[in-house]
Amino acid sequence: MKQIKNLRKAGFTLVEIMIVVAIIGLLAAIAIPNFVKARATSQQNACINNLRQIDAAANEFALEKGKSTGATINNDH
Repeated sequence: MKQIKNLRKAGFTLVEIMIVVAIIGLLAAIAIPNFVKARATSQQNACINNLRQIDAAANEFALEKGKSTGATINNDH
């Protein structure tokens, strides 16, 4: 009889496992939308920074070629 009691205490009950799964599910439900939002914001900031670099490169090209800032850039050989 003592062996049966010792074996029962070695594992987790179904209720304990269900509670842990529920907590993990709740944390995932909170974290996933925040992760998606942070990823979208990061991609938006990367695009804005790329556009700034393109604008700076265009302005530098215009300065080197003696053209006015904002002039169109043509592929002249």
